Amino acid sequence: MEKIQTVLVTGANGMLASNVIDVLLSQGYKVRGTVRRKSSYRGPQSPSLELVECDFKDSQAMSPVMTGCDAVIHCAAMTSQSERDYSKFREVNVVATENLVKTAISLGVGTFVDVSTANTIGFGKAEGAPMVYPFTKSNYALSKSESEKTIMKYRDDIRLVITNPTFMAGRYGTAKGANRLFNMVRKSPVVFCPPGGKSVLDVAEAAKGMVLAMQYGRSGENYLITGENLSYKQLFKRAAADLGRKPLFIPIPGWITVVAGKLGDFLAAIGVVTDMSSPTLAMLRINNFYYTDKAAKELGFVPAPLDFKKMLED
Repeated sequence: MEKIQTVLVTGANGMLASNVIDVLLSQGYKVRGTVRRKSSYRGPQSPSLELVECDFKDSQAMSPVMTGCDAVIHCAAMTSQSERDYSKFREVNVVATENLVKTAISLGVGTFVDVSTANTIGFGKAEGAPMVYPFTKSNYALSKSESEKTIMKYRDDIRLVITNPTFMAGRYGTAKGANRLFNMVRKSPVVFCPPGGKSVLDVAEAAKGMVLAMQYGRSGENYLITGENLSYKQLFKRAAADLGRKPLFIPIPGWITVVAGKLGDFLAAIGVVTDMSSPTLAMLRINNFYYTDKAAKELGFVPAPLDFKKMLED
């Protein structure tokens, strides 16, 4: 494998991409990041970072941006939970991603790391396990699964590595984005705890996993990049303790999430935009846990313990 010196990061103004850029810069790489508007970028600054205003879905525009890069870490994606039109997800997460891979191959780029999601893999299982409900009803997860299958056919033409991170929060995140899960813990005297749980990962640690995948990942392989598996009650109590707060924790019965999901389905049917749906509310009832054994063994990825004070107050 040729030595990687310059890395293209798509969606540079996103939470994960900003952290990936931070890790790359700290390790001495030159970085080129794509953004729609430079004014929206909130990540690290460096003479070794070049920001380019470009829509990654535009293949012709991306060709000169990618020229001279040794590797691509593709973080940009459509992640909405309220959009019900699968074709919109497919245009961004499948078609545009395949075009990026093809452009990279045509330019002689050596490595392409695609950031997918753990939810294309059955929770509680290892890489290779098929996706299961409720994620089989998520347009985002479905589009990422289709994208993985679509680009994997190029694994002999370019070193192609797919990462599957779990839920991420932390630095460069916003209270309206991934960090909103913790808004109750930070502000409310009462915290409602759904019955399920999830694997939670500090995005700064996730970024290290992406860079390790670029450096050591095997072509044609998926790598789960995971954090700690916690019930929602455990998660919120840990976050509250780290933030020095003592709210009242109230469990939410599973039947309430069922009713809320059906209400969301009804609202969507009459044209109201909402994140609520039966599949998204079902996600709150499952133990959506994953394990990072493969990434630990092959990439050396071992995430630091969660520190919510550092994650949410930086």
